[in-house]
Amino acid sequence: MVFDGKKLAQKILEGLKKETSVWPKKPSVAVISFGDKTANSSYIAQKRKTAGFLNFAFNHYHYSESDFPKARDYLNKIARFEKHTAVVVQMPLPPGVNPAVLNIVPIEKDPDLLSDRAVGMFFNGRSLVNPPTPSAILKILKESGVNLSHKKIVIFGYGRLVGRFLVPALVKEDGVVTVIEKGLSAPEVLSVSREADIIISAVGQPNLIKADMVKDGLVVIDAGFSLVDPVRGRELSDALNSITKQRPSASNGIDGKITGDVEFDSVSKKASLITPVPGGVGPVSVAELFSNVVQLFKAANF
Repeated sequence: MVFDGKKLAQKILEGLKKETSVWPKKPSVAVISFGDKTANSSYIAQKRKTAGFLNFAFNHYHYSESDFPKARDYLNKIARFEKHTAVVVQMPLPPGVNPAVLNIVPIEKDPDLLSDRAVGMFFNGRSLVNPPTPSAILKILKESGVNLSHKKIVIFGYGRLVGRFLVPALVKEDGVVTVIEKGLSAPEVLSVSREADIIISAVGQPNLIKADMVKDGLVVIDAGFSLVDPVRGRELSDALNSITKQRPSASNGIDGKITGDVEFDSVSKKASLITPVPGGVGPVSVAELFSNVVQLFKAANF
């Protein structure tokens, strides 16, 4: 089954719209992005569209490479604007921007849980909100009736947005969790991935996970996101093929458009449940982000 993330996202957003439609004052969301405008344009557009649907104010501030030395000053100024009730820094940050700038976002305006303080409060059980993408993944699994107890769950990537939040949540559900990070040999990766009941990937490497890396009937949650040009995409995919010693297909499934970490056409034939990219985890993550925007606004105003 291919999971329809747009349908679940719409359900969440309809609930938020109903709740906030009677409010005399509504949230205002500021999104700040750095570097290549095209890298995250689809996600920013989705956030703008969602804010419009909810009748929330939305402002996008973009800074090019020449602005990187002043990133802290720009972000500090935007975060202090009283009109902005939520501040979202579009991830990932380019190499020229120090991740420490994320700590500038006030905890009461941080729906993405990007600052160290917000993360600390979450793990201490004191956060008003949950990390959007992990929350989206857990909702997708629940909505699909997937039982996590005693299942072998393999997570590709231990990033600050997904992996580090998901591991404790899945362990809490009695899942047997293994994390795949850089440095593991191809045989080690294959021995783990081929035994997985559930694979969750949030690496951002096109076609990383192929059909001969998984068993029949598994659940695949693809939270990866890449926007690659045809030439660079083929080069990267050729490198990844070395993991499984596969010959690349004619197109490798990479055509310069949005793609996830999973080679969808082949893996979907073996999976009992799979999320597509786009249209899977992404829309639900955005809906969960705006659910956090609402929760933070309520805490500050009601």
